[in-house]
Amino acid sequence: MTYKMVVLKGGPPIVSEDYAAAAVITPGDIVELTSSGTVQRNSDDAANVAFTVALERDEMGKDIDDNYAVGDTVKVGSCKPGDHVNAFIPSGQNVSVGDYLTTDAVGSLTKTSVSATVRIARALDAVNATAKTRIRVEVV
Repeated sequence: MTYKMVVLKGGPPIVSEDYAAAAVITPGDIVELTSSGTVQRNSDDAANVAFTVALERDEMGKDIDDNYAVGDTVKVGSCKPGDHVNAFIPSGQNVSVGDYLTTDAVGSLTKTSVSATVRIARALDAVNATAKTRIRVEVV
């Protein structure tokens, strides 16, 4: 099944539209605020970060396949435990349902280097990614 939104289940996330994109961002990328006051893909590898994700601009007729360009105002959602989100895993990841995931350094989720202190999501789908691939996850 194809999902055309980032937040799939749970309460609405806390939304911010205060920052511009420092680089190209795709809805579903895990993002972070930079020291210069812009938003970029998360750059913390295997870190215990806040689950903050770029959202689609549905109110502007855009969906999850419409990237933000540099300088665009990014609609960002802060998700809470239990929310189901349409995020990304990178190429080369072989994920099973129930696997715990952490962040990589390019805005995706990964099984690599997961430990009890750096889990931010749990896989809801089994995916063998041969490219950057969407995956349904539960925020933990």
